[in-house]
Amino acid sequence: MQTMSRRSFVSLMTASAAMILAGCSEQPPKAAPAPTNTDAAIPTEATSSEAAERDETMERINQAVLVVYFSCTGITQKIAGYAAKVLGVPTYQIEARDPYSPDDIAYYTDCRADREQADTSVRPQIAESLPDLSEYSTVIIGYPIWHGQAPRIISTFLESADLTEKTIVPFCTSHSSGVGSSATNLESLCLDTHWLPGRRFAADSSEVEVTSWLEEEGLAPAMSTAALV
Repeated sequence: MQTMSRRSFVSLMTASAAMILAGCSEQPPKAAPAPTNTDAAIPTEATSSEAAERDETMERINQAVLVVYFSCTGITQKIAGYAAKVLGVPTYQIEARDPYSPDDIAYYTDCRADREQADTSVRPQIAESLPDLSEYSTVIIGYPIWHGQAPRIISTFLESADLTEKTIVPFCTSHSSGVGSSATNLESLCLDTHWLPGRRFAADSSEVEVTSWLEEEGLAPAMSTAALV
């Protein structure tokens, strides 16, 4: 009886241990910790840094830009105003000491504009003092097309102002004539300057069109057009 009791006790302990082990093996495994997406934050920080750097660069560039224009009918003034607004830069209006009247620009009537454009040596005087260009590295200059060329007063400005080592970005306004040789002829008046290709704008050109042009020239950030639409 004593032997049987010891055997029964051993069997009972063995069975209990087996049940405990079985119970442990049926417990569900602990869930693995969720992965930490450390890489997701890096592009965001990089993007923010790049955006801040771009904005700082554009601000520095824009502070060094001046928009110069000559306008008799207001069309060139409008385009110049768009450019100045988009870039956040100042303007300088070229005004003749002897202002042009509507009769002066009545083409093909032997008017003042007809006579001036026929003589490449004419240099109409400018009314106001020229701006101090020392703080500007880029000058955007706009003018109407008169008989296929820039008005002679633009030549007066270019020959009178110190544009050495500056970047010149020309644009013209006209009903049909393009920039043509006007920009090339003006460039020949300025030594030691860097000229970018010119662009023609029609009377109904929009701010979006002007912004697109400035983007192409690298003077305006690429998101500007989207923001205007």
